Amino acid sequence: MEKAINSIIRALNHADATAPEWLHLLPAGEFTGVDGRGPYAAPDMDALISLFNREGHKLAVDENHSTDLAAKKGHSAPARGWVVELQKRDDGLYGRVEWTPEGERMVTAKEYGFLSPVFNHTTAKPFKTTKVLRVSLTNDPNLTDLKSLHSQQETAMLEQLRKVFGLPETADEATVLAAVTAAHSAQTAGAALMSRIAEAAGVAKDTAPEVLVTAIQSRGKASATEAENAELKTQLVSMQAQLTTLATSTAQDKATTAIDGAIQVGKIVPALRDHMIARHMKNPTEVENEIKLMPSLNAGGLGKRKQPGADDNALTAEDDKVMAMMGVDPKAYAETAKALHGKGN
Repeated sequence: MEKAINSIIRALNHADATAPEWLHLLPAGEFTGVDGRGPYAAPDMDALISLFNREGHKLAVDENHSTDLAAKKGHSAPARGWVVELQKRDDGLYGRVEWTPEGERMVTAKEYGFLSPVFNHTTAKPFKTTKVLRVSLTNDPNLTDLKSLHSQQETAMLEQLRKVFGLPETADEATVLAAVTAAHSAQTAGAALMSRIAEAAGVAKDTAPEVLVTAIQSRGKASATEAENAELKTQLVSMQAQLTTLATSTAQDKATTAIDGAIQVGKIVPALRDHMIARHMKNPTEVENEIKLMPSLNAGGLGKRKQPGADDNALTAEDDKVMAMMGVDPKAYAETAKALHGKGN
């Protein structure tokens, strides 16, 4: 688990490396230098912090103890940072540093990997630390109990990740790793979705989100020509509907006039009015030709028809001809004719 989170942190550091804000100045408990000096201890870190706060002096962060070595020989020994605050933690004493531009560049570029503190101590073993004087950037540390600069960078990045994902300060590496993994999964899924949307919109899969939004919006808007064509189509459909209504109304008016006229002169019986109007609307020429050939029931003389009362149900050859042209049922025709003759008597 630790390797996994460290891999993520190192990758983030590589992408956007930053110098650590807090430096591990003294370890907790007794400690001994690689050169055999010691043992040392800092049993009262609160006293060290109080002394630092009372004096109000920043502690220099230099290179390879240049303040103690190079400066005393007249050489340059610039500070690469300044410790402005001390803090006691479970694993020792920490100092918050304000880096100079060059110091931040050095640490970010990993030109130095470790720290070497300078402090006053008592003369009796174990040597108790009485005051922290400064700390030096080095690649040859005497105290191996201190966290390296690189590990402190990873710790700082871990703290940043907690803030980014809204995790409590007590969140361990496993919790941070879970949050990073979930965020990565969401990002991957989001990228896949954006790719599908871009493909549907007809643009490149790697199109920037803002460009993709513009493309989708433009597809949803009709061009001026398309809008004009749509309006013309709507008008055409409306005109066609009006013409159809007008044609139907005109045909019905003509059919009604023609059939009512034929009924008035006795060529069509009233019972067939609706039937003949419907036929006339479909084929006016055919119906009007039939009407011309029909005899008038109101005309003088009997022609070949029998005297009413002689045989009310008998139909003449002329009646048969009329029924054939009109497509009327003989029985219905006979009943209508009988009713008309009865009215005439």
